[in-house]
Amino acid sequence: MRSLLPYCAVLPLAVPLNLEASLFCGQAFRWQVITEDGEKKFRGVVEGELVELARTDESIHGSLRIESTAPLILNQPLEKFFTRYLGLDDPIEAFFAPEFQHNYPDLFAASEHYFGLRVLHQAPFETLISFMCAQGMGIALIRRQADLLATNLGSTTTEQNFIPITAYEFPTAAQLAEAPLAALQVCTNNNSIRARNIKAVASLVARGDLKLETLASPHASLDEARNALMACSGIGEKIADCVCLFGLGHSDAFPIDTHVRQYLDAWFGLRTATQSLTRTGYDRLADEARKILGAKYAGHAGQILFHYWRLNVRGLTAV
Repeated sequence: MRSLLPYCAVLPLAVPLNLEASLFCGQAFRWQVITEDGEKKFRGVVEGELVELARTDESIHGSLRIESTAPLILNQPLEKFFTRYLGLDDPIEAFFAPEFQHNYPDLFAASEHYFGLRVLHQAPFETLISFMCAQGMGIALIRRQADLLATNLGSTTTEQNFIPITAYEFPTAAQLAEAPLAALQVCTNNNSIRARNIKAVASLVARGDLKLETLASPHASLDEARNALMACSGIGEKIADCVCLFGLGHSDAFPIDTHVRQYLDAWFGLRTATQSLTRTGYDRLADEARKILGAKYAGHAGQILFHYWRLNVRGLTAV
């Protein structure tokens, strides 16, 4: 079937890529699955462009077909942009420290089957707001909130008349800062506190008081980024770590939720005595995990173990 999008590129794959798992494992919220002529494709809006991704071959050395409304994204060819967006240039061999591989050989060998789960490198502001919507919510509700924010408060991204698809960009910081609270509340599951927090954070970003690009700089430490984020209302330890890992490029960020606490206990004996972690307890647990997994890519290793724990140990299918 002829593509509806005018620009196409094919990216050969030299590393494992489980595209569906990577896009739908709970780190991104606005991708959709579509099927055309029996082919499964994934449609999303990335940096203001409508994009469709499809594996042309599911083998480890297959390829990825990229279709887009533009030949460049952020002034980069499609192949280069999506190599980075999908984390295909992140070094798989460094995800788990040599000490981990030596001390936990069976767990490492089992985890290798999930190396196709990539940590995405997403737009910082969209990642920030999406995870502010995520607090206490399941994936379906997070996706609904993110879609409503884009549809109700964002801009239309497909202006070409020959593309019969209506898609919306995620709102800018200025658009959310200027949005009426009532409109934001509609998009946040009628949660007025969440709406106020999102508006406040968007205002900080729009004014330049919270510089996400600076926090994403290689010169910014994880602690600097986390502290800047957690100074904002509505952002706790886990949300800050998710934003740091999936939107700011801090590969040492280690988000901790119930599943992560369970596998840290079951596999490594890192027990937490209380039902809810204090900030000090959360940070101590994350530091212990980094010591075991290796600090530099603890976030990547943690996501692979999280996926393995949920699917193979807990037998779960939905995030």
